[in-house]
Amino acid sequence: MSQEVPATDPAVYAQYETKWSTLPDSESGWVDRAREVAEVLAQDAAQRDQGNKSPRAEIALLKHSGLLKLLGPKKYGGGEQPWSIGYKAIREVAKVDG
Repeated sequence: MSQEVPATDPAVYAQYETKWSTLPDSESGWVDRAREVAEVLAQDAAQRDQGNKSPRAEIALLKHSGLLKLLGPKKYGGGEQPWSIGYKAIREVAKVDG
């Protein structure tokens, strides 16, 4: 018997932790990763917005994607990208889920 995971539970997006285990290494890679995240979030963005619940699961998805490391220095495990790429990534995700 499988147990249903509530939408606010970070386990909802657990499969993406291994899918996105490595960070992109180019501008296009980071923007593509942001598009992938946007596609996942677009599936239920309206329902989540109406539910007005804490975005715990969505924060976990962003962590799994590596997007939170985009601007960080490589010596600390970051992507060491410039702000211009950070803005592009933000815009991609914000197109479907503000």
